[in-house]
Amino acid sequence: MTKVTHNLGFKVLALFLAVISAVLSFISVSAVVVGGESGFYSGKPLSYYETPWCKWITNQYVDRVMGMYQYNPDDLEDWVENTNFGYVIIDSGGEKVGEGNVSETAVLAQSIPFPVYETYTVSEGWISYDAPLELQLRAYIKNPLTAYDDYFLTYRLYELAHEFRMWLLLLALGSVLTFFASIIYLLCAAGHRGNTEEITPNLQDRIPLEIYFGLLMMLAVVPIMGLQVIYPFDHFRDIILLFGVLVYTAVLGIAALMTIATRLKMGKWWRNSITYWFFRIGWKFVVGIFVTIRDTITALPMTWKYAVTWFMLSLFYFANSHNSGGVFLVNCIIMVLVLSVASQLQNLKKAGEQLANGNLDYKVDTSKMFRVFRRHGNNLNSLSKGAAIAMEQKMKSERLKTELITNVSHDIKTPLTSIINYVDLLKKEEQTGKAQEYLEVLDRQSRRLKKLTEDLVEASKASTGNISTHLVPTDLCELVHQGVAEYEEKLEQANLEVVVSAAEPVFGMVDGNLTWRILSNLLSNACKYSQIGTRVYVEISKKGNAAVISMKNTSRDQLNIAPDELMERFVRGDSSRSTEGSGLGLNIARSLVELQKGRFTISIEGDLFKAYVQCPLAKAPAPPPPPVQEENTKVPEEHPKAKETKEDKLEENK
Repeated sequence: MTKVTHNLGFKVLALFLAVISAVLSFISVSAVVVGGESGFYSGKPLSYYETPWCKWITNQYVDRVMGMYQYNPDDLEDWVENTNFGYVIIDSGGEKVGEGNVSETAVLAQSIPFPVYETYTVSEGWISYDAPLELQLRAYIKNPLTAYDDYFLTYRLYELAHEFRMWLLLLALGSVLTFFASIIYLLCAAGHRGNTEEITPNLQDRIPLEIYFGLLMMLAVVPIMGLQVIYPFDHFRDIILLFGVLVYTAVLGIAALMTIATRLKMGKWWRNSITYWFFRIGWKFVVGIFVTIRDTITALPMTWKYAVTWFMLSLFYFANSHNSGGVFLVNCIIMVLVLSVASQLQNLKKAGEQLANGNLDYKVDTSKMFRVFRRHGNNLNSLSKGAAIAMEQKMKSERLKTELITNVSHDIKTPLTSIINYVDLLKKEEQTGKAQEYLEVLDRQSRRLKKLTEDLVEASKASTGNISTHLVPTDLCELVHQGVAEYEEKLEQANLEVVVSAAEPVFGMVDGNLTWRILSNLLSNACKYSQIGTRVYVEISKKGNAAVISMKNTSRDQLNIAPDELMERFVRGDSSRSTEGSGLGLNIARSLVELQKGRFTISIEGDLFKAYVQCPLAKAPAPPPPPVQEENTKVPEEHPKAKETKEDKLEENK
């Protein structure tokens, strides 16, 4: 459902009420104020001739009589006869010099000093005076009013206002409240459209601030000038035009208030102004000069030779030529620009090198660059952002895949353990026929499945780094010999001979348990996939600051696979999958080596398979000092009861 502040119908209704209530408020409040000055609400109303309404008309007529007496005296008498206004002009000596339309019942309204500097007559033309004539104009108003002029009109309005004075008060109060309620709603609804909460500017909100208010003032001046033409509103159409001007002015004022509200809601309203853009362009120009000079200084360590050469050539040309100061200045400006370009190119080059080195978080600052270089810098920033997003998605995919493998492996492990336990129980029972053969197959395959699930869990932990490591200096030669001895029986079954070679003792900073797991995987692969009757070569050596264990064996099957692909999960060297194995051994080995800050690589040359385990080289640990025993130190004899208890426990263990 559309909110009230977003509804177009409510906005139109509120705008209509605001305009009408604004006009009614202006009229009714003005009438109430004038009525209050006229005593409507004090119980002692003034006579019409004492009201501000009558005084306002009298002042206008006095100004008109003064003007016509000096510049158009022939038309003065005709005009004044059609009004309720009369006058008497007296000179400084108290004699009448002019009179018109004064009746016996006329009321004296006011007496005004009237200096005259020049007059016009048909017979004598313009007459100027060296000293102004000090005249006095006495204004009279007929009582009762007989002519239909401004006095009569304001008198009728006075009577109506007095008769409906309480209704005018209520109208003023109601129209003012309606106006403010409508304005508050329009200000709240300004900028809201449809079902969105975002502030949406309309056409007038997009006009720059200075231009908008300039146009607003021009549009407001036109009707005011029109009112001066139709004044003093002698006809009914003039009243209609006055009402239209008031409505027009109210619409302009409400529109101005709404655009101000919208601009304030949008924030940073000053940005949509000519003044702001003027200062911004000027500031950018100043900053551009400063940045260019800064880039020039930055580029000097790389290009100072060219800068000095350019400067010396320009100075030489300046010293040997006439009127070459401008050329010298232009050369200096060109030199500064060239050095600035060199600095920006250097920044782009640095950004490219950072991206090439894998630093995807590096961003080049393009805010102060030239347009063509800014575009290239933005492309580099976008490239780093895209690469970072792709890397993050890949890591997320790997994490989800690892979590899936771990969860599935754990779910399989529980029922598989029950199967193995029941198979062991069945093996203890007497079997007939082929049941024993079937039971052996079931036992072998269930244990193979158990090994696969264990490998899956280990691969998951190794790839995510959820295995704790304890790196200590370890004798790799001894570790390799122990591994070969452990696999001696399996190697004999595969008819393989292992040749271990080491020129000297080699110690590596490794975790003994994890490294044993790596050697176990490699020896297991050798037993499964090596050519029968061949040798497996294991070499321990030093290479720079690294210790290297290399293992080479001849594959029984043809290896038509890339080394990197062979180290992925569930990838095996025999495509037929005729041998036992999960395809996880090499992947686990690589992950375990990387956990120990090492490197695991393989290479394939025909049927020759080579695996390399590289780890940080370590120094041989110092031998522990021999135990020192004090002389005359006696070993306390064991208590007979304790000795007897220990012999009983040994007997139970046997």
